[in-house]
Amino acid sequence: MRCPYCGTLNPDRAAFCARCGRDLKPQPPNQPASYQQSRQALPPQSPYQQPQQAPATQRHRTPVASPQNAPVLKQPELPVVPPEPPALFPPRTVAQLQALEQGALAYNVVDSTTDIGRKKIVRIVYPKGVPWQQVATLLKALKEQQEDRFDTIIIQGVLQGDTQVYSFTNGQLVFDRNVLLGGNKMNRYQIETGTGFDADSVRIVVTE
Repeated sequence: MRCPYCGTLNPDRAAFCARCGRDLKPQPPNQPASYQQSRQALPPQSPYQQPQQAPATQRHRTPVASPQNAPVLKQPELPVVPPEPPALFPPRTVAQLQALEQGALAYNVVDSTTDIGRKKIVRIVYPKGVPWQQVATLLKALKEQQEDRFDTIIIQGVLQGDTQVYSFTNGQLVFDRNVLLGGNKMNRYQIETGTGFDADSVRIVVTE
């Protein structure tokens, strides 16, 4: 048998070449000689040897969210609960109407005008509030601007910044003195909240 590696002639049953010492045994058909040579060249491994790990700089690290980068969860906004009126609302009597006055808001008089028809118009400015607060504030202004020489007193409320408008934007109260109703003379309170045209406007009429 001739050695396929160095060409030396060896006995037919020789297992190794007498010159180069290469393996002369026939190789399996699915495993070429080069594979056998590479297996012989590899150093023996212990069955307890652990595989080598890549350097720490090459390992994949899962990013951990820091407190600074953590997403901020938005808290749901709670609905604003309007304040409760101190008395029955809408009022049905003058006593119930006057009981609301304790919840009046602070106001400032913008202007006050009179005419020959014994009518007085007072315009006040105050913050926007719920309907019963508007009624309470208008009633308080009427009480403080009351004069017996006028048969009609109109208190018009306007929002801050709306002092140049020609109508009310924050409620209106019309007080008529000695109005003839059903053969009797009575005092009448007519009140509207908001602009008077809002869908949620409240209209109140009470007499005494």
